[in-house]
Amino acid sequence: MEKPLPSYFKVSWIAGAGLLMVLLVAYFPVLQNGFIWDDDRHLTDNPFVTNFDGLKPLWLDVRSTQQYYPLISTSFWMEYQLWGLDPLGYHIDNVLLHAMNAIVLWRILVFLGVPAAWLVSAAFALHPVHVESVAWITERKNLLSGFFYLLSLYTFLRFYFPGQSVFSSENPVKNRSAVLYGVSLFFFIFALFGKSITCTLPATVLLLFWWKQNRIHLKIIQLMVPFFAVGFGFAALTIWLEKFNAGAFGPEWDFSFWDRFLIAGRALWFYIGKLIWPSPLIFTYPMWNIDDSVWWQYLYPATFLLLILLLGVLRKKIGRGPLTAILFFAGTILPALGFFNIYYMRFSLVSDHFPYLASIGILLIAVTGVARLTGKNLPVFAILLLLGLGHLTWKQIPIYKNDFTLWSDTVQKNPNAWMAQYNLGNVFIAEQKIEEAMNHYREAIRIKPDFPRALYNLGNALLAQEKTREAIIQYQATVRIKPDFVDVYNNWGVALLKEGKTQEAITRFEKALELKPDYADARNNLEVATRRGASVQ
Repeated sequence: MEKPLPSYFKVSWIAGAGLLMVLLVAYFPVLQNGFIWDDDRHLTDNPFVTNFDGLKPLWLDVRSTQQYYPLISTSFWMEYQLWGLDPLGYHIDNVLLHAMNAIVLWRILVFLGVPAAWLVSAAFALHPVHVESVAWITERKNLLSGFFYLLSLYTFLRFYFPGQSVFSSENPVKNRSAVLYGVSLFFFIFALFGKSITCTLPATVLLLFWWKQNRIHLKIIQLMVPFFAVGFGFAALTIWLEKFNAGAFGPEWDFSFWDRFLIAGRALWFYIGKLIWPSPLIFTYPMWNIDDSVWWQYLYPATFLLLILLLGVLRKKIGRGPLTAILFFAGTILPALGFFNIYYMRFSLVSDHFPYLASIGILLIAVTGVARLTGKNLPVFAILLLLGLGHLTWKQIPIYKNDFTLWSDTVQKNPNAWMAQYNLGNVFIAEQKIEEAMNHYREAIRIKPDFPRALYNLGNALLAQEKTREAIIQYQATVRIKPDFVDVYNNWGVALLKEGKTQEAITRFEKALELKPDYADARNNLEVATRRGASVQ
């Protein structure tokens, strides 16, 4: 007769299923969403994804895509083979990945003996700050890398504490499985292939051991050496690619060390604030004016360091848990705090998708702290918390439905978001609403006068209205900023042809072909202009 399933597993599976159901209900509206912003560059228009033979360069050529995250592109490639460019499948997979992350996190917290582990994981699953990572298909980077990060951590803990409590100080090496260690390292490498911010995992492991055992054994450090080596390697590669492949250099990133120190301090408090009070949530937050000569800006890093010092002093009274959680938060998000150039920081110094894993630390402090205070009223608190977070997530998801909803919401909340103004203009162009498009292009130019694409697209909109002289002025302004903008010369030539200035048009077409010899449109336009010039002569 088969033995009945232990009650522990029954409860575990019920709790896991409950966690999954809560998340699926909250994220149901995402099934109506489509592709947004750079989903085209990473997925829909990515030849390595849409071609069957694209896998090899994705893995072997680190510069084949803007960022070397081959695991993400491979997941897109696999999905493309299944359902092409139907966004529904990609959204379902993102939601399921986020759900799996919440479940694995829950199992880790249970293993570590964290009180209210299920509630912390549910808060992580339902927090509206994470909508950006789930509803934006390209941010699969957070979900898939986070999945392998958490699996690596869980596997390592199971390796080091085989069949024991994590509280145990006795850990006989003979009982440990080398296979589990290898699997943990394998998962970590896969996490790095998804997003290199996961390079902080070995530091997290050391931090957890300090938390639980008030010391870090030499054995743990030795076991982490391969993890640190691989993590540093991927981090260095990412920093190099962000500069030389993504283009994260120039005036937008011209910060001194003290500027970056101020950015980091402000960002830490910003993320804490959004995790505690997630309103308003904006796809592109206002750009901060960082000035290391302004004394009050030093309050951000100073007060955060003071918080760490205070938790350190109080650890004998309140335990090492709060200090561990805040250090995990700061350490995990460290790569995205501004000390290293990230291309996205051209638009904003902070973003909702940056603290995906790091948020666990703040949620741990907040949820477990309130859980202790509520005592017997914990179920009431849990229900109110999950209903509140679920409601906010439900409301946030439709913002990511399409480019119009995304950029309209961004412009409404942050009118000075020049990229949002520009992209909203592109949306109106696609809908043949030329006047509305030009208004947003002009706003983008007002905010960022050196934005060549906004100048160029404004010129194209004016050309579509047969305002050739005004269009030419915009093209001239564009090439002053970006002299090698090949499309400008072609369209400039078209505008000159419309004005009957054939020889000037020929010069522009020839310039376009000089920059891009295989430019078919410019070559055809040159032939037309040459014939016209010959007939006039």
